Amino acid sequence: MLDSPLALIIAAAIFLYGLLSRKTEKAAITAPMMFVALGMLCGPLLLNWSAPELEGGGLMLLAELSLALILFTDASQIERSHLVRFENLPIRLLAIGLPLTILLGALLAHSLFASGWLLAALLAIMLAPTDAALAQSIFHKRDIDESLRHSITVESGLNDGIALPVLLFVLALLAGSQQGDSHHVDHLHWLLFIGQQFLIGTLWGFMTGRIGGALSERAAHQQWMTPLYQRLSAPALALIAYSGAEVLGGNGFIAAFLAGLFLSSHHARVIERLKEFGEAEGQLLSLLIFFFFGLIFVPDAIPYMSLKALIYAVLSLTVVRIIPVFIALLGTRLQFRASLFLAWFGPRGIASILYLLLVMEQLGFTSAADREFFATTVLTVLLSIFLHGLSARLFHRLQLPPTQR
Repeated sequence: MLDSPLALIIAAAIFLYGLLSRKTEKAAITAPMMFVALGMLCGPLLLNWSAPELEGGGLMLLAELSLALILFTDASQIERSHLVRFENLPIRLLAIGLPLTILLGALLAHSLFASGWLLAALLAIMLAPTDAALAQSIFHKRDIDESLRHSITVESGLNDGIALPVLLFVLALLAGSQQGDSHHVDHLHWLLFIGQQFLIGTLWGFMTGRIGGALSERAAHQQWMTPLYQRLSAPALALIAYSGAEVLGGNGFIAAFLAGLFLSSHHARVIERLKEFGEAEGQLLSLLIFFFFGLIFVPDAIPYMSLKALIYAVLSLTVVRIIPVFIALLGTRLQFRASLFLAWFGPRGIASILYLLLVMEQLGFTSAADREFFATTVLTVLLSIFLHGLSARLFHRLQLPPTQR
């Protein structure tokens, strides 16, 4: 692929966007927006350049790697002492908002597409997790209230790990129903599997962050470790957390996020080097994902997009997200603008793309209903990238005041 025009275009785009990154941010043009548009330009719709070697397994691997690194890096920037003060908000968003979002999304899909409940639930779960990469534009705005920024980061960091076991369970039920043996699905097995995912992912992520950070600090203090390898420790620890949890039967995304959150080191320079390299690598990988999303997914989905798909995409980004979040925030005494901020910033991105790849691998998406759901997922992510990117500057201008606790 490196000898193709695509490699040259991607490299040039990253370099040129970097040169103008401050100006483009002021103009509300985010990097994901630019790279999705660039992918669409290079795809079958216009220039018709393709990257068949990255379809399927290659793209899934890229998505898993980028999401694990983004989760680790974002979590490492959260002050745990501050998070303790705000734990009420992310817990409400995850424990109340996420299940209600899935439920409302499934009800809407079932009524709008007249599909079976399992397929409707599958669509709702794919589009429930918020995206850590797209939420970064909010996390770095230090003049936005800290509790709101941290709540968005924690929610986007953990909801994909929480939703994944549920997605796998619904996939098993759907596969069983297609084969005519849905009654033979072992529900106790899946209940234990979900518990195992959370328990092992949490423990392994905690241990990786604590031990990995302490070892890095010790090596740096004794001058055993060069600055270069201090920076390389970030992707290494993110992969140890993710891959280790998966090998042990846990949830890799939860492990990656918690490893970054519990990164143990009192050596400020070590932590800074871990963050700066991990953040750069995570950003690069996420831009590649968005580019190939525009190059491969969008052109494949366009023939199957419909008015129903557009209605669902718009409602998924608004009503299906906003109502559950407002319900979850009842009793918190947050100002309306703060609640609206949390309700609106639920961008869909890499996690939904990864889930879609997983579902396509399992089901194939061969029927008309499957293809319509594929197009609906792609359209929702596409709209989210642009709508949430453009609106980030608007909410930044609101200068949200400190939340009333």
